Amino acid sequence: MSAPRLVLLNGLPGVGKSALAAAWAARRPGALNLDIDVVRALISGPPGETAGPARSLGLVMAVEHLRAGHDVVVPQLVARPDQVRRFADAAAAASARWTHVLVEAPRGVVAERLRRDAATHRGDLGPALTDAYAEGLREVARTPGVLRLVNDDLARALAALEALVEADVPPGGSAGPSPGTGRKTVR
Repeated sequence: MSAPRLVLLNGLPGVGKSALAAAWAARRPGALNLDIDVVRALISGPPGETAGPARSLGLVMAVEHLRAGHDVVVPQLVARPDQVRRFADAAAAASARWTHVLVEAPRGVVAERLRRDAATHRGDLGPALTDAYAEGLREVARTPGVLRLVNDDLARALAALEALVEADVPPGGSAGPSPGTGRKTVR
């Protein structure tokens, strides 16, 4: 039996992280689709004050589920390298495999998805905040081992994600190219 996996599906709002996570988890009995936004909704208080506690609680949940031998997928915007490190550390603490995928989608696709999405925690999402997140993700994307996946079609993106996470990755490692190449993009 191989070690369980912690898969972080990272990216801007509207790129399809949640749909991709749900589809991936549905193919793995016992996998936890750990949507931090769902955890946020369980914590009372203004949306701006629930992100930190939800992420901390989510990481504890992830470690426990991984230690029980089950995969965890987290669809979450993480625009700071120090916050990404927390997910990698959670995988290492559970002796799990670690895969960090930056999910991207064409602007038009993202705009349409956001238009249809009325999530409460996105009430303050405007051009300035989106630009700040995008800048943070550019920095995150430069870290070694980050894989990139274009999600313009869910079935195609799911197949690409399957291929990425099925790569032979040692526990605590990161799927993808050698550290010297930085990243790999899959369509």
